[in-house]
Amino acid sequence: MKKILLLPFILLLQFGYLSAQSFEEAMDLYNSDQFAEANAIFDQIDDSAARLFSGKSYLAVGQYHYAIAQFNEALNAERQNIRHEALYSLAIAQFRLKKYDLSLTNLKQLIESDNRTGLRMDAQRFYRQIMNYLTVEERFQTLQRSEAASIRYDLVNNSKTYVDETTYNALVTALLRMEPDSLLRNELTESLLAESDLQQFFNRYPTAPQGMVYHIGVVLPTFDQNDPEFTIPRNLYYGMILAADEFNSRNADKKVKLIFKNSAEDPDTTAKAVTELAWAHRADAVIGPLFSEPAKKMAQLAEEFRLPMFAPLANSDELNLDYNYTFQLNPTFEVHGKNMARFAVQELGLDTLAVITEKGSLGRNAALGFRKEAERLGAYISYFIDEDFSAIGYDLSEFTKVFTPDTALIDSLGYTPTQALYAPFTGQAATTMTNLLMNDLEAMRSEIVILGSEEWAGANLSAYQQRIFEIYYTEAFGVSADTTAIEYFEEDFQTRFGTSADRFARVGYDTGNYLFQSLETAGNPSYLGRALRTAPEYNGMALRVHFDGKRINQHVYIEALTPLARERFNQGGESVNSFRQR
Repeated sequence: MKKILLLPFILLLQFGYLSAQSFEEAMDLYNSDQFAEANAIFDQIDDSAARLFSGKSYLAVGQYHYAIAQFNEALNAERQNIRHEALYSLAIAQFRLKKYDLSLTNLKQLIESDNRTGLRMDAQRFYRQIMNYLTVEERFQTLQRSEAASIRYDLVNNSKTYVDETTYNALVTALLRMEPDSLLRNELTESLLAESDLQQFFNRYPTAPQGMVYHIGVVLPTFDQNDPEFTIPRNLYYGMILAADEFNSRNADKKVKLIFKNSAEDPDTTAKAVTELAWAHRADAVIGPLFSEPAKKMAQLAEEFRLPMFAPLANSDELNLDYNYTFQLNPTFEVHGKNMARFAVQELGLDTLAVITEKGSLGRNAALGFRKEAERLGAYISYFIDEDFSAIGYDLSEFTKVFTPDTALIDSLGYTPTQALYAPFTGQAATTMTNLLMNDLEAMRSEIVILGSEEWAGANLSAYQQRIFEIYYTEAFGVSADTTAIEYFEEDFQTRFGTSADRFARVGYDTGNYLFQSLETAGNPSYLGRALRTAPEYNGMALRVHFDGKRINQHVYIEALTPLARERFNQGGESVNSFRQR
């Protein structure tokens, strides 16, 4: 009989020993940042400490709802230190989900507890940091949702130095409407509206609380390794990883977490990815996609979700028309045209310009932008040739004859002498139109200056054309960083990923780096749009970025294609050379 009674006791001791052993094993994994492996063990242990560290493991990998469930169980622990740690961790998870009222409530409970450890001081600091972090809209929302009168008072009182006077008075009014006690309302009015306490510094950005994690979605397609485009999204993403690593290395108190989603080059799949990032992952911003067509759908959702979208390659002029949350790093065709017009007028000193473009092409937006900017600067557009050239077999001779250098023909036929021709050819026909245009100009011995689009970089010029013509073209991507920085990046990329860094790797790095630097400035991602639009010029590995108050990068590179053009660059001094980097 004694043996039978002893058996459950022995089994209980064995179970306790095994649980303790398992808990130690899970803690070793947790302390080694192997959170998924640690959680697999914590979830098997029926213990309040296991619930606490299971929640902490979920918190570390961004699974906040799972973390909250574990912390709520740990709040029932017998040991006060576990309850208090769970309460503080719960406040962190709620903050990450932007449930600021609940986070502040739990922090306030810990602050007002009898806890005498450093945890209480951490709670006080975190409480103040959240108060300083909130936007105006978030302050009003949190005020309406908070049940504790002391938290509501702190929210309004803290706002004195973060909002303008009108907004502050509106917050005070909202608070007073929530207070049923007339005597207390009078006290609040006297306390909160003391003019001597009002010191507005509302234009500054807030500081993110310590431990802040910015969740950045990355929406790019994945391709089979045999696909020629396989390396484009891969290297873009690798470049972003390096930028995130640098951000995390230089910031001990805040981190960036990248969340990858496959867009599959499909608008519907892209929409699903963005929706998941916005609601399941609570993303603070999203980078992508690769091409303009899925980018249009993504921009619509970014606007609906009020989620800043960072497009690294898409350059459609239609992408940014009505969307306040879409930012394009790759300048649009219109921006290319405007920059080329400024270069022609301000740097080359030309005042009589012509334009030739194909009707319905992407380059037509560049042509329209060029004309508008050139005329704004005082130049005269002698000819604006906008035709469906495909319908006439791309025979340009009827249109190019006006650029003859023959003075007799010019006088007799009333042609307008023109100094430069802007030809922003795009698409599959660009090479054909470039060749035909140059052949026509060569045949009539014209020496007109040629201004082109990115497609001109691969123009197949004859030896005569190379020698006689002065040709420039715009590019979205180039080299801005110094040689040492580029060499360091390429070495780091090779070491990390075992492959060479190409242009797309550099674009990915610039995209991530510029976005993360702007987050550092904004503090609260709600201010990211303002920070991006007002950020100083960024000189990157492949990009120079300056939004200049807009949502489209305003910089392009002006490149010289022929010896005469390069000679002009060399003779132009600092003015022309600095323009070349735009």
